[in-house]
Amino acid sequence: MSEVLRRRAMRRMIRRRRRRRLIIGGMLIVGSTTAMRKMSQADAQKIQQTTGKAPEEMEPEELDQAMAQAGVQPQPVTAEDQQAMATAEAGDPNPDEEVEAPE
Repeated sequence: MSEVLRRRAMRRMIRRRRRRRLIIGGMLIVGSTTAMRKMSQADAQKIQQTTGKAPEEMEPEELDQAMAQAGVQPQPVTAEDQQAMATAEAGDPNPDEEVEAPE
């Protein structure tokens, strides 16, 4: 019986790409190499005040909605930003994390 419960609990866990928070040239970059958003630190605080959640804790679609709701315009991501994110991901031995699947 406990084996059945353990399997059910395991099925509710999913792996997702860990999102990072980098500061480059005074601008905040959140996300991963496949989905980055760039904004000022003040804009990140505005999003957190509006939603109660830090930008790096949000899924890309959720962050896009939060940015629109808070009136935040994303800044263009540069090659330097992409390289910094790639370097951060390459230095992480465990780029994925287990999270509970939404029901």
